[in-house]
Amino acid sequence: MKGLLSVAAISLAVSDVSAHYIFQQLSTGGTKHAVFKYIRKNSNYNSPVTDLASNDLRCNVGASGAGTETVSVAAGSSFTFTLDTPVYHQGPVSIYMSKAPGAASNYDGSGGWFKIKDLGPTISGGSSTWPMAGSYTAEIPSCIPSGEYLLRIQQLGIHNPWPAGIPQFYIGCAQVSVTGGGSGNPGPTVSIPGAFKSTDPGYTANIYSGMTSYTVPGPAVFSCNGGGNNGGGGSQPSNPPPATTLATSTRPATTPSSPPSCTVEKWGQCGGNGFSGCTTCASGSTCSKSNDYYHQCI
Repeated sequence: MKGLLSVAAISLAVSDVSAHYIFQQLSTGGTKHAVFKYIRKNSNYNSPVTDLASNDLRCNVGASGAGTETVSVAAGSSFTFTLDTPVYHQGPVSIYMSKAPGAASNYDGSGGWFKIKDLGPTISGGSSTWPMAGSYTAEIPSCIPSGEYLLRIQQLGIHNPWPAGIPQFYIGCAQVSVTGGGSGNPGPTVSIPGAFKSTDPGYTANIYSGMTSYTVPGPAVFSCNGGGNNGGGGSQPSNPPPATTLATSTRPATTPSSPPSCTVEKWGQCGGNGFSGCTTCASGSTCSKSNDYYHQCI
């Protein structure tokens, strides 16, 4: 029995690691650069950061400028972050920048950060569709001053609702040198850690309980034209997978059987309180309960 429990524990740990992902590749000027050439390499493989008070929230665990090159990007130009595997934990995506006092490779991210993009859910009838993709594209604001910056992307997995679960931050930082910039004063700026709190509505949100609105954690998005927004939508990510809709209405008293053609791929969600999608896992995997709100094909 003890041996069986050990095997089960190892299997669960392996599936948990397999369910994670990491931002590892940057594209600029139409060129897809080598993995970790311009993105700081972390030391925790594809695991998330969960401690809101940790400096690891800046660029991930063990991610420093040592061995990372800095790429030149024009103000107003686009860039793309690509992951090792598409995101499939529901939650928002945000992109931040922080100007280095000198070389980006020597900067620890302890200065101010401003947000340049938010991607939140599309909500309809209590159901939410999240921007889960393999890559995300945005633009360097055209008015920010020239110089070297840390360019940070964050995906916040809120698939295991707080406080029973702990939201997960998936983070990557690229080192960029902005050219042809302007005289804008980007803001508002925040400190990381410090920008996110366990009481933030976007952190504590339960995506399985009749969601009608959502506010992405962090400051408002900076815009060279003024204004900005703080979540709730945004342009769609690059190469989005088929939309995944999470129904949050109460399931009928009688549980209908899933159509034979309705199957969930391995590592996908197959059940949980309020879930009304497919519950049949693809051949070779079984539906396993992670918590009351999230069951996964493993």
